[in-house]
Amino acid sequence: MNEATAPSGTIAAGVRAKPRSTAREGLLRPGWPLVALLGLYPLWWLLGVGSLAFIIFAVPMAVDLGRRRRLTVPRGFGFWLLFLAWTAGSLLMFPLSPPNTLAGSGAGRVLGIALNSASYLAATIALLYVTNLPKEDFSQRRLLRLLSTLFVVTVAGGLLGVLAPRFQFSAPLETLLPHSVRSNDYTQALVHPTAAQIQNLLGGERGRPAAPFGYANFWGNNLAILLPWWIVFMSVGRSRVRKGVMLAVCAIALVPVLYSLDRALWVALLLAAAYGLIRTLHGPSHMRAVYVGGAIVAACVLALTPARTIVAARASHGASNGIRAFLTRAAVRGAEHSPVVGYGGTRKTLGSNRSIAVGPTPTCPLCGSFGIGSNGQFWLVLFAQGFVGAALYVLFFVSTLRAFIRDRAPIAIAGSLVILLMLFFMFFYIALPSAARVRRGRTRTGRRARGSAGTAAVARRAADAAIRDRRAASSAVLAGMLRQ
Repeated sequence: MNEATAPSGTIAAGVRAKPRSTAREGLLRPGWPLVALLGLYPLWWLLGVGSLAFIIFAVPMAVDLGRRRRLTVPRGFGFWLLFLAWTAGSLLMFPLSPPNTLAGSGAGRVLGIALNSASYLAATIALLYVTNLPKEDFSQRRLLRLLSTLFVVTVAGGLLGVLAPRFQFSAPLETLLPHSVRSNDYTQALVHPTAAQIQNLLGGERGRPAAPFGYANFWGNNLAILLPWWIVFMSVGRSRVRKGVMLAVCAIALVPVLYSLDRALWVALLLAAAYGLIRTLHGPSHMRAVYVGGAIVAACVLALTPARTIVAARASHGASNGIRAFLTRAAVRGAEHSPVVGYGGTRKTLGSNRSIAVGPTPTCPLCGSFGIGSNGQFWLVLFAQGFVGAALYVLFFVSTLRAFIRDRAPIAIAGSLVILLMLFFMFFYIALPSAARVRRGRTRTGRRARGSAGTAAVARRAADAAIRDRRAASSAVLAGMLRQ
């Protein structure tokens, strides 16, 4: 059996040397920050620290990395380092603002930049941490199990948002904050657990599922990028019960997906289904059956439920379209004024697409100023780091995509799909390069065995080949998923 080839390098000589597992010297098991972060995420949400958990657990990850003598880095990491350097350089533009924007308070801008920088740093640490976890300490299968568990939690949170949209409570962290801080809308979204966002999108107030995340769009982002890992994890093996559970959970997930009124999520799921079906046409038959079964379930939901009415109503109520177009133009104009390094962070627009007023009024609740880049991560990076920074940001993910875009193994298909979803969502969602993806080397073993073994066994061997090689489980970027 050939060894998987890893799309990674090292920042020290001796990449083939087996790294020492420093975590064994302590009382906690290796990989415990990942287990605590993903496996206990509902607890962090209940405590009010869910949006900060990603940053918090990056600290012990960084400590573990500091104890290692060699670090393996994924393909394209140079682009990411250049982007981080560009982000730091763009802070020189902090005192300046482009025309038709509001400078805002210095303290507010500092806080926003600090949180954004901390999130980028946390994503970098998580990337390196998972890349350098030895196979005997933390298998890829174990990581997939954690991501799959979080997918189920996300579906359950979506159902809570549908059935009890006004459910909310004060988290312990929230009660410790000063009233002036916790009364802020942004702070509320971060530390105040709610089942759904109550918004007027269809001519009346409706709850859009958000639990266990701060915003409905974050819920949709996380559901989409966790779904491929759920399918891959549950598809391994011959068990029909296991595959039945997988399809059942996916069918249940369609309920909160529909009531999320999230058009980007709807389009992303359609594109994901088409991509998965095309990539598995010449692959294992059980994977094709999964996508065909999912398509049949989705068609039944559309035909036998009020889904068509809801979709049509959402299509005819596009109040946010004008705001998104307005913010897109503002981001492009800002980048044109500072094309190289941007402005270091976001700014508020002077008025909106409806009025030049700087605040909402009873007759125009959608009037006021908006944060430039709040309509998508790409537009935020374009405004904050300029055209050069945006190019580096995109190049990093494109380079990782190339590592296994042609690999037909199920886990490689899922990895490439998640990156493609991230590239799609960056135009609609605020989400750091945290596309909850597992990068792996391309394995030839599964391909050669297809002609002589059952498809289930082939899929199992392909997954096992990836799990056995530490380099094949080269990294996991736990992005948009835990974005505050």
